[in-house]
Amino acid sequence: MKHYILQRFVKLNLYFFGMYGLLTAVWFGFTGRFSEDTSGAISEILVNAAIFSLLFTIALLVWYRRTEVRIPVKSISPKALDQKLIEIGYERIPCKNKGAVQVYKPRPPKAPALAGRLFVQKSANFYHLQGPVSKLKSLEV
Repeated sequence: MKHYILQRFVKLNLYFFGMYGLLTAVWFGFTGRFSEDTSGAISEILVNAAIFSLLFTIALLVWYRRTEVRIPVKSISPKALDQKLIEIGYERIPCKNKGAVQVYKPRPPKAPALAGRLFVQKSANFYHLQGPVSKLKSLEV
């Protein structure tokens, strides 16, 4: 939960960098760009992959921006909250230790996989839900 946005940024950025670089390298191999100027083609792939991955990652993080919502404990039971989260497309990840934070993962098609995980922490008076704004707005409690 701590530094989750930074972790998502790094994972998405590395994924898009690798996939763009790999697909472009395959395309350059088919078209014969490596036989003309190998070092120039590799540098072009790396620069374009870095720019693409940075822009696409930032776009996804802005599109699925995150927020925190507090729901009073008295207004909903834990089972009802779990059912509401299932209705909006999130399923609970079973964890070995019974920590204070419950983690939910998106389950397509209701919740897009790139939206990221949802974290639920219970305090004395509130449930603190941290997740994508669009999904937490649709949560009617």
